Amino acid sequence: MVPRVLPQDHDDLIAGAPKAIAHLRAQLERKRLGLIFGSGVSKDFGFPVWGRLVDIIARHPDVRGKALVRKLRSPKNPGDKSLASISQVLFGRYRSGQITRAASRRVLTFLEEQKVRSDWLRLIHGILYAKVDLSTREKKLRIHEYLPAFLPLIKQAPMTVNYNFDDTLEQLLLFNRTPEECLTTRGYETVFKPNVQFQKDSGVIYHPNGFLPSVFEDGASPDLVFADDSFQDQLIRVASGQYIQLSNFLFRNTCLLIGLSLQDSTLQHLLRQNALSNPGHVHYFIHFVEDIDSYDAGLFDAIFEANFSAYNLFTLFLDRRGIRLLAELVSTHSSVLPIRFPKGKHKFVYYIIGSIGAGKSTATSNLCSLTTYDEWIDPRRADMAVPEREFNRHVIEQINLWTAEQFRKKNLGVFQRPGGIHVIDRCPLDPLTFGKAGERTLKARRLYNRITSCGRERIQKGHLILLDADITDLKQRISNLHKYWTDDDLQVLLRSIVDVYSGLKKTVVCTRGRSIEHVTKELTKVIFAGDYQEVDIGKHLRRISRPQRRRKAKAR
Repeated sequence: MVPRVLPQDHDDLIAGAPKAIAHLRAQLERKRLGLIFGSGVSKDFGFPVWGRLVDIIARHPDVRGKALVRKLRSPKNPGDKSLASISQVLFGRYRSGQITRAASRRVLTFLEEQKVRSDWLRLIHGILYAKVDLSTREKKLRIHEYLPAFLPLIKQAPMTVNYNFDDTLEQLLLFNRTPEECLTTRGYETVFKPNVQFQKDSGVIYHPNGFLPSVFEDGASPDLVFADDSFQDQLIRVASGQYIQLSNFLFRNTCLLIGLSLQDSTLQHLLRQNALSNPGHVHYFIHFVEDIDSYDAGLFDAIFEANFSAYNLFTLFLDRRGIRLLAELVSTHSSVLPIRFPKGKHKFVYYIIGSIGAGKSTATSNLCSLTTYDEWIDPRRADMAVPEREFNRHVIEQINLWTAEQFRKKNLGVFQRPGGIHVIDRCPLDPLTFGKAGERTLKARRLYNRITSCGRERIQKGHLILLDADITDLKQRISNLHKYWTDDDLQVLLRSIVDVYSGLKKTVVCTRGRSIEHVTKELTKVIFAGDYQEVDIGKHLRRISRPQRRRKAKAR
């Protein structure tokens, strides 16, 4: 399912990607929304993209590498033609030229080597800001089509990652300080070291590839990740855990990637690492669409599937207006959103159902970037680990009352949260799958009355996801929970699940012989990329609670 591209207004965007917006909003409220910006943002302010920057550096009189770059890019050259490799060659040529001009000896002292690198950074800085008019920068920032809409998100985010060298985001925060902030702070904190403690709890801008502010002396980083050696060093540091700050940032937060092309090797590595270790965690990637003529449904489907499969990235295909609309929707206050957009869907509820041992609780625990609900609110009763047939009527009634109360509490908790994506371990119909089928009507009536306070409350509607498993898998899994049910008991439970949920729309996820990571990935696809099919749980429970004669008469 590819989200709608080029939305005309907020309602169009809500209709095209409702779950994405609901999830991003919920994560913002939890202070778990992160932003990652790339060169697509800086390009709008006159900064050259990487390829253009390399070409200009090659023509610089201190480099004189234009002919060299032409040869490197020639089809006759079988070597590496990546921009990082070309940048490495250009730095080598620049360094050799500096050595030649400085002296005849070939070995530099440490300070001399540092001076060459500093001058190289100044050269890049001069080219980077060559076409940026600092006197009109504030005006351009304020009238930019979408960046000002991200201002409240940047201010609230625990950290904002900027893969660009420039200080565009810092200037955005600087120009939008309150009168009080103008007396006490710049309004931001810039970080470029991979592991460092932050002074501020918001407005932190992290430059993993290095930082070149408009005034070079105002905190330029010692180096840039720009050429082959620095990229390889960065990947080595990532692998050895030195970029734990950025890795944890992606692991803990739901991130929105803007203006990126996914060609940064370190970012690719981190996203893939996160997708493998945390398969239930999804980030959002804006694929920029220049105009409607570039829309290609087949191509976009393929891009969406590739990004989701490889990196757990949900791709949004948007133009500049669409990016602004998205930022405005995500930052709109919860109390205002349903009033401004009453037709939009802002809340999505998923019930995970299946036999004991199917993996409901484990799968739910792997979807913690969503709003999840445990199987039970209170500590589990010890007597629930064995089949009901082993207890007398009095104990069974106590279990039924306790279970109904657990679902009442969970139902109230879901209703108290107005938006977002909610994943609930077990459905209010689940208690009916235990016990004798002939007692199901009375049990359903008592369950319904307890959860709804005798009809005064409603049961939350939701999308049913059934985890399908065979008896062999179930027995192995529940043994890890110190439960040992017979084949017959499990077979009865499986038949009861089919009977109770008969006639209701549901999505089936096969868990047979699959790892929890595989099952979690399938659940993630259903929740984020699948259609939402809401089921009226309360209506079905009421239907079961009516005596069979009444049900048959109503059916006739």
